[in-house]
Amino acid sequence: MRKRRDPSAIEDDGPRLISLQDKHDADRLLQQAYEAGEFDKEELKRRRGKVYAAVTPRDLWKASGHRIGSRERADKAEIRRSIRLQLAIVAFAIIIMMFVVLGTIINNQGGTVDTPIFPWEWGSSDN
Repeated sequence: MRKRRDPSAIEDDGPRLISLQDKHDADRLLQQAYEAGEFDKEELKRRRGKVYAAVTPRDLWKASGHRIGSRERADKAEIRRSIRLQLAIVAFAIIIMMFVVLGTIINNQGGTVDTPIFPWEWGSSDN
């Protein structure tokens, strides 16, 4: 027999979201900080609004004043993947431009095999 998996236990590649319980925990921590005198009533109201508007653990971490949640971004892997793709595109463009420039130099110099391509060869008397 095959084991059935809990569908909520399956992790997808999307960003991790927070639950309502996490928001309530953050609200309770903010209330305790208010009672301890860390900030005033207006600050509590502002932070509570941000806590209940938070979606990701990082949003909750910032809204609760670094009391609960996660400091890491939920989309860190996607950012790294996009940066690698951008670097690959730039490297490919550089290589293509090198071929275009070398082809232009060879064409403008007469197109012979002995054409000096690199700048350090331009002044040599061997050619």
